[in-house]
Amino acid sequence: MSANGTSDEVPVRGIPNNERINRLKQHFCQEFGCDPLFFVRVPGRVNLIGEHIDYCGYPVLPMALEQDILIAVAILNKPELHVRNVNNKYSNYETEIKSCEDINIKSDPNGKPFWYNYVLCGVKGALEFLNGKITNGLQLCVDGIIPPASGLSSSSALVSAACLALLYAQNVPLSKSEIASLCANCERYIGTQGGGMDQAIAFLAEKNCAQYITWSPLKATPVALPENAAFVVAHSLAEANKAATNDFNRRVIECRLAARIIATCAGAVTDNKIITLSQVQNKLDKTLREMVDLVYEYLPKDLYTKEEICDILNVNEEELEQLYLTPNTKHLTEFKLKQRALHVYEEAIRVEDFRKHCSQTVSNGNGVNGVNGNNVPNVCENGDANEIINVLGKLMSGSHESLKELYECSHDNLDRLVSMSKEINVNSRLTGAGWGGCIIALCPKEKVNKYIDLLIENFYVKHCKIDKGEASSYVFATTPNQGAEIYVNK
Repeated sequence: MSANGTSDEVPVRGIPNNERINRLKQHFCQEFGCDPLFFVRVPGRVNLIGEHIDYCGYPVLPMALEQDILIAVAILNKPELHVRNVNNKYSNYETEIKSCEDINIKSDPNGKPFWYNYVLCGVKGALEFLNGKITNGLQLCVDGIIPPASGLSSSSALVSAACLALLYAQNVPLSKSEIASLCANCERYIGTQGGGMDQAIAFLAEKNCAQYITWSPLKATPVALPENAAFVVAHSLAEANKAATNDFNRRVIECRLAARIIATCAGAVTDNKIITLSQVQNKLDKTLREMVDLVYEYLPKDLYTKEEICDILNVNEEELEQLYLTPNTKHLTEFKLKQRALHVYEEAIRVEDFRKHCSQTVSNGNGVNGVNGNNVPNVCENGDANEIINVLGKLMSGSHESLKELYECSHDNLDRLVSMSKEINVNSRLTGAGWGGCIIALCPKEKVNKYIDLLIENFYVKHCKIDKGEASSYVFATTPNQGAEIYVNK
């Protein structure tokens, strides 16, 4: 990661002179008695469409948020980690980091991860990448303005920021794609079997556009959004922590099992390796719509028992658990395979439809043909912008309905927000893993203030019984932001 900040590297820039940086620097100095050497900034993200399909191998369409994790960093001459947070509700933490074995990631008595566990995940992943060979430790002070447990990737941003900080301190050169892939693996130390979307957009995001992210190899392609489109994020006030329950991992393994059964019934597998729903499609050389038909053919039941799955796959219960299940899903006895597979294939179709309705023109930098002078597309190629907003919005609504009915990861508050949005013809959907967190809404720019006022009055004040002033912090308009950055004195 050199200071020249080339396009394939995490950019290294001068330290901004703003109130937040100065406040974090002052807090760091109070905690550690010295100034930070550099800062790391990693944004949160909001996924426009393509939920719960990244770990199945399908493309997604997120954008980075203005809200981010900012870490002030100093380098120690001994392999230790000292962690602080500007928010005093979060406890301090210190440990040796001579090897991966020093990093012990435990949860609280209720099974919820401690906040600093996400820092430890990033550090542990970096240590593993370095084979434990480090000469310097870190002093870290964290300032996060991404609402926690909101489905906006606060945890992934913290993991990624910690990993980036340690690697930069060790002068390790990595491309954006390489570190995104590394950080995706890091978060699995917390027990979550994610797919890599959060980390990919954190590092590959560009200002003023969303990203169409594909896998194997990891690639991000800028996607233009309608010029008159505004995105509004609204918190449901129901917190969602995917590492604290088995809800998330349960969906992951149900998709694994669905893929395995489809492949087995179609005679497309010869071993017991985990296979994704996208790999099954590739093996069978079918379209997404043809895969939907195969789900109905090979997974006709609404509910499958563990015994039934063992019979279909010709394995015993111990083999099934060892091959396909995670530690927190081995106790499950019933699985919804048809519903999960239908959501994945139909959601993948919605992502492709969404992308097709947006401009894919990439500028040559001359500021013509509907793109600005910063090599970023910013308008749609065809049709009236508001008509395209309506088409894209309907795809988002379809996504929410599928997540609610087929993937069963919505929440009453999320559904209420989506329903209220429809009352003024604004389309929205849950974003993130679900079970709480936020919705993302798409509406014309001229409608944003009216829409936000409606949610504040009808949801936050009337339904949630909170003060209007406090309510305004839970709903905000946002635009696509830049990916991860490093700030140093220049």
